[in-house]
Amino acid sequence: MTRHKERGVVFPATDDMSRLPGLSSVSPSLLEDIFNQLPEAVVVADKARYVIYINPAAERLFGYTRPELAGQRTAIFYADRHDFDDQGERRYNPAAASGMEDYRMSYRCADGTIFLARTCGGVIRDPNGEASGYIALIRPARPAEKSIDTLQRLHAISANPNMDSDARIHAILELGARHFGLPVAIQSRIDGEAYLVEQCVSPDNSLSPGTRFELPGTYCVHTLRANRPIGFHHTAQSEIHDHPCYRDFGLEAYLGSPIQVDNRAYGTLNFSSPEPCGPFSQDDLIFMQLLADTVGHEIHERQMRDRLSALARTDELTGLANRRAIMEVLEWQVAYSRRSGLPLCVLSLDLDYFKRINDTWGHAGGDSVLRAFAAILLSARREVDRCGRLGGEEFIVVLPDTGLAGGRAVARRLRDTMAATPLPVSDEESIPVTLSAGLAELAPNDTVTSLLRRVDGALYEAKNGGRDGLCVAGE
Repeated sequence: MTRHKERGVVFPATDDMSRLPGLSSVSPSLLEDIFNQLPEAVVVADKARYVIYINPAAERLFGYTRPELAGQRTAIFYADRHDFDDQGERRYNPAAASGMEDYRMSYRCADGTIFLARTCGGVIRDPNGEASGYIALIRPARPAEKSIDTLQRLHAISANPNMDSDARIHAILELGARHFGLPVAIQSRIDGEAYLVEQCVSPDNSLSPGTRFELPGTYCVHTLRANRPIGFHHTAQSEIHDHPCYRDFGLEAYLGSPIQVDNRAYGTLNFSSPEPCGPFSQDDLIFMQLLADTVGHEIHERQMRDRLSALARTDELTGLANRRAIMEVLEWQVAYSRRSGLPLCVLSLDLDYFKRINDTWGHAGGDSVLRAFAAILLSARREVDRCGRLGGEEFIVVLPDTGLAGGRAVARRLRDTMAATPLPVSDEESIPVTLSAGLAELAPNDTVTSLLRRVDGALYEAKNGGRDGLCVAGE
């Protein structure tokens, strides 16, 4: 006989359940005889949710013996600790409504195996109505019940407004790993012969996003060739037993499907395990396709949001950053320059006599000149420089880690390129266009507003001084 020394609980013994006043009117030995005959697993706990009894069916189902559960709370049975806490709030507390409730729950066996089960449980009350403990009858779910539960969970993930696309995809990976009993889950992107892990779940954290493999060295090469869900439940006994992935990683079980985005192969969704499993059914392949389609939809939605976000920050005509975006860049760079002590310059640019271009060749000609100038601006800048269009013919270049000498060099390259490059006003005609520029370096007492005021003043001087030149603030 084993005792919980700190709690004075006897476990196991035929009179364990006599400790629960709600069962005191029935012979404990009779109750145990009844529970021992039930095909369902029976778990009885006290008010603090410490296990005080399990029947033989529960021992077989969970893989624990009664002595092993001495001093253990029922949390030991749950696949997810959050579920234990949630059930404590819903059902297994003294204030819960009387009566047994039916629900589905994921549990974990002693060997780590996770399974879905149908559970009927509730509060045990004494003749005075006081809660004295809890009881649950547990039966592994049938395949149909398991599929329904997974579909409900998939819907909850897809409909959750508090999750972004990346969080939904990760939750789908976890859901699929649990559903198929395959602990390694990967959402990949395929680029030529490169296999890039974008999201993953692995028990030992041996995988991480950004990991690259050669596509021919993965089982997914077969999935992409088949262009449909495929699975190998025991690789050692399959036609791919000599595949490099089996040789290098020893993955015995694999189930994968292509991910389609905009009717093109984007990558794969796959689940695997170093242990073989039972053969995959047609329902497994159908559900695998559903998961891959859902992930493909999430990737498509993410790409669309990224495109819309980029459009909202991009000048439609030139492809440069728009006013809002370039101001955000400038604010960040000013703050960074303050922290790092590195210099920062801003170059303000204006195309000379641009109104004449519009008046002579129309707005189509003016637009053509603006697009051509934006291309020159991008080609003349350094990789770290950021260019934006403020509106009309006004542009700005943010020059990080750059003093006045570097700013002058950028302006000189631009003017030299403009002098040598007529800009098109139509498909048949190009014209020379000159440029006025103002340059300012961030001063110790500058704010974004004062810095812009100084660089605009320098540009104004350049335009009033005859155009086609550069003026530097403070000189």
